[in-house]
Amino acid sequence: MQWISLLGRVLAFFSFSICPVLGHLPDCAQTCFGAAVQNQTECEPTDMPCICASPAIHAAIQGCVGASCTIRQALVAVNTTQTMCHAPIRDKTGKLLWVAIVSGALALLAIIMRSTVALLSEHWRWDDVCALAAWFFSIPLTVLQLITPGLGLGKDTWTVETWKIIRVLQMIYASQAGYFLTIGFTKLTFLFFFLYIFPTQGVRTTVFILMGITVCHSLGFELALIFSCLPIRAVWTGWMKEEPYHYCMNQNAFIYAAAGTNFAIDLGILTVPIPQLLKLKLSLRRKFFMVCIFSTGVLTMIVSCIRIQTIATYGNSNNPMYDSLEAALYSVLEQNVGLICICMPMFRRFFGHLFPRCFFASSEDDSNFRYDDGTPNARISSGKRSTPRNKKSTLDGSLFDTQITKTVDTKVDSTQLDDEVGLVELQNDGKHLTASS
Repeated sequence: MQWISLLGRVLAFFSFSICPVLGHLPDCAQTCFGAAVQNQTECEPTDMPCICASPAIHAAIQGCVGASCTIRQALVAVNTTQTMCHAPIRDKTGKLLWVAIVSGALALLAIIMRSTVALLSEHWRWDDVCALAAWFFSIPLTVLQLITPGLGLGKDTWTVETWKIIRVLQMIYASQAGYFLTIGFTKLTFLFFFLYIFPTQGVRTTVFILMGITVCHSLGFELALIFSCLPIRAVWTGWMKEEPYHYCMNQNAFIYAAAGTNFAIDLGILTVPIPQLLKLKLSLRRKFFMVCIFSTGVLTMIVSCIRIQTIATYGNSNNPMYDSLEAALYSVLEQNVGLICICMPMFRRFFGHLFPRCFFASSEDDSNFRYDDGTPNARISSGKRSTPRNKKSTLDGSLFDTQITKTVDTKVDSTQLDDEVGLVELQNDGKHLTASS
């Protein structure tokens, strides 16, 4: 064994004579570098450009370092050799920073607009509460992704200090816990909204089933994430393989399972409103507008699909601090796009409060259809003038703002105040939908 130790010292001295930078290599890496250079004929021992460009030498050094050095020593070795070979310094931290700032600001603005509509209407519904909860749990992911770039997320792993890598992993762990709750409350916001505007029994049954699946999905993956390693600190220290731990789940399998089931639930939620909207007797323009409003969840699904692809890249990476930036970027983008989508149906009402003449003006002269006291005229074809009364829509003005008058022979006409949507009224014990536009 003494000759092996002597050989290591000789090779270490030989390596240092090639390039003084190699003197900063850990002992195990110096031995690997010297042996790799000595056991090849492709490059002269003093030809550093040739050594740096040789894939065979790189492979030999990498295999030896992986078997002989600890993770910390291997990172130091890679950083030293990259410096020796004048490798370019890669840094894409700014990309994540700007995505988090812009998407987070837009999501906050959307929530403010939605909450303003709820306050002005003087009542809060369950979908409003879920929207606020979704935004609240989105804060950790958005805020922490503003901090992690400064700690090295988006840079080559070997250029980042070990304590910074640990801190980034801790922040990713905390932000993922908020991610699953945010996605869950986003889905519940849509589902409570559907309960409110589609009160037929068949739709309600479907919505309640989807609610149960959503709650189980969110809580299940939330708990699985929290206890993904035992002890929990192994989540951010296990990669160094310096401390024993009981177990850590397969992170790639976990993330794929979460993303796949999340996409399936989104698809199920998307199929709820479209058939109901297509049944409405509205003009093609209004029907198209309403389908677009209720299909905003497609945007979230598109971002989710892109995120799954970035997870695949991250799972096979030997440079996680650099390659995981894309997964972090699309995670924060997915949650904030989802927040914007659940607020979009309220945008028209928000701007309607600011600019009522632009957003709630009737296409006809409203004065022609009102009595002297300002109440709506029913405009009955029989010519009878009935005593009008206001009737509250089953939609409670969430998307619709229509005043209805009803005569004694139950024939109904309306003066439309919202030019973009029609009124859906429940008839025949909730079995049929009709629309007046």
